[in-house]
Amino acid sequence: MKSSDLKVGDRIRIIGIPGDGISGYQIFPETARVYKKLVARGRSVRIYQIDEDGSPWFACRFRTKAGKWEYHFLAVSDTDSNWIAVKGRQMGG
Repeated sequence: MKSSDLKVGDRIRIIGIPGDGISGYQIFPETARVYKKLVARGRSVRIYQIDEDGSPWFACRFRTKAGKWEYHFLAVSDTDSNWIAVKGRQMGG
């Protein structure tokens, strides 16, 4: 699945840092830290917006040591291979 196939409401799981192992790929240290936290947490995130360029965006938040929330908003690029699509849970049995 490509990121351009994602729609608002779809869920994805982050499984790595974008560009990891790609020579010359640059990512801000703060952004890499957020991705590491998302991988460690292991939960899915929901696509909440598709921007005017067609890029899907997700939001996440983490509680700081001081007890406050830090918020992050990240886009998913078609060149990224650090995520997988997640199917919703099935209710009932």
